[in-house]
Amino acid sequence: MKYYAIGDIHGCLSELTTLHKKILTHKNFDVKNDLLIYLGDYIDRGKYSKDVIDQILKLKNNNIKTINLMGNHDEFMIDFILNKKNNIKNWVNFGADQTFRSYGVEVVEYIKDGFDDEVVDKLRNTLLNKMDNTHLDFFKNLEISYSSENYLFVHAGIDPDKKLSEQSEKDYLWSRSEKFFSKDFKSEKIIVHGHTPEENIINDAFRINIDSGCYFSGKLSCACLSDANDNRTFITN
Repeated sequence: MKYYAIGDIHGCLSELTTLHKKILTHKNFDVKNDLLIYLGDYIDRGKYSKDVIDQILKLKNNNIKTINLMGNHDEFMIDFILNKKNNIKNWVNFGADQTFRSYGVEVVEYIKDGFDDEVVDKLRNTLLNKMDNTHLDFFKNLEISYSSENYLFVHAGIDPDKKLSEQSEKDYLWSRSEKFFSKDFKSEKIIVHGHTPEENIINDAFRINIDSGCYFSGKLSCACLSDANDNRTFITN
């Protein structure tokens, strides 16, 4: 089995479409055994969050093996629609308006009168009425991490001062420590992550960062990895 890990998409549909085509036609891709692992942040900032999820679900329905991890942006969506949190004021600062718009909802029409629970409840109900049940299930079933023999796939990273068994959900979704980013970082497994945009893929001994800032750079990246060897291949749209 090989792992094709895909970085932060952020509503960038055309870039994802191109990258999917490159992965599925990659000379080493084995449709029966290989696994696509999405590192989270499907939504916000780009214009096509809804369509991005539609495309990922289409692959899954065509028997492509996929793992969908949660990103911190996806956590905002989950807290809002499933946990009924009034987090919209904070979420808007992370690009929520583009996500709502992709579902046909204009946030500003609701929050122009403030962020009271009553206003936010109306906004939530409107979004839920626009969302297909398959999308609700998608967000309900996002995973926090995926571990193989040699790799740990997470959205943001880890806390280097803890063992892997001690990491919290917050660590996996939000980590950005200087110690983790250091060239001297070592871990029990190689950490494959996104969350922190870089101009180029970071390919260190114990850390691989494939967030290439797609929503502003137009570049979506993927790492092809295997437990059988340490050969690392990178694909961009």
